[in-house]
Amino acid sequence: MPVFNYTNALLNRVKAKYRLTSEYQLAKKLEINESRLRKWRKGICGMDWDIAFRIADMLGESDQNVVLGLLPNKQKNERVIKVLSEISIE
Repeated sequence: MPVFNYTNALLNRVKAKYRLTSEYQLAKKLEINESRLRKWRKGICGMDWDIAFRIADMLGESDQNVVLGLLPNKQKNERVIKVLSEISIE
């Protein structure tokens, strides 16, 4: 089951912007395989930075927002996660 996080929010925005109706279409648009996409959706692994910035460019999202949005999902240290969650994304 997908978890709600910044990664899924970005993926959902790409789907909406390009009117994609399936995860298959989304994977093709991002030039990745569906298995990788499923792992991101489930929170099993984090999105690669290069793809995250490509998505940011597609959506007109700032690099700062992408970094601040994805870092909590890439961290294991609870104190770092807490600090990052207190920083607001514009």
